[in-house]
Amino acid sequence: MVKKTYSVPDMHCSNCSMRLESIEDDLPGIREINASYHKQQMIVEFDEAKVSEEQILAAVKKKGYQAIPA
Repeated sequence: MVKKTYSVPDMHCSNCSMRLESIEDDLPGIREINASYHKQQMIVEFDEAKVSEEQILAAVKKKGYQAIPA
């Protein structure tokens, strides 16, 4: 398992956080996503053998946000 932090500067409310956390249900291999609109960041714990960082970033973009590795 790998744990990575991403800056998400266009996250503005709790609905944004919940939307990003829902990616956990969309991609196999993600163990947990914690998104904080106060900190404008998300922490993702995932299995690199099942999901790539590129897939995670693409899923974030599909939800309408930009994630920047911290």
